[in-house]
Amino acid sequence: MQSTSHSLAFILCVLLFISCTPRAATVPVPDVLPETMTPETPQETYAGDYDVTVSDTPGGTVTGSLMLMEGGGELSGNFVSGGSTMELKSVSKTDDGLRISFYSTEYQTDVTMNLKGAPGADVLSGMTLGSYATVAKRKM
Repeated sequence: MQSTSHSLAFILCVLLFISCTPRAATVPVPDVLPETMTPETPQETYAGDYDVTVSDTPGGTVTGSLMLMEGGGELSGNFVSGGSTMELKSVSKTDDGLRISFYSTEYQTDVTMNLKGAPGADVLSGMTLGSYATVAKRKM
């Protein structure tokens, strides 16, 4: 009987020890993270390099490269065509895309491009000088 009472005392001690041992609390995991914990998603931007084609101008189809940079919420850049690099006078966002202007040293005139497309789009399309179909394809 003594061994039974020792065994019973041992089992009670083990049970008491287990019941007093702290356990990790289980916290339900939410399906959606709070706003403060969501990772930042990169903002889509027009910044980047584009191959530009302006079709059917009096001088034929004109091709070039458009480089747009963004800093401080403003866009700036250059247009390169026919061996000339022209600094953009202005780049402004419109309701449906961009309005870009620069002075063309090759044609000695102010040039305005109105391009439609969302920031981050691979292709912007529109008109140059209000008359010539223009496509700007983002370089990959």
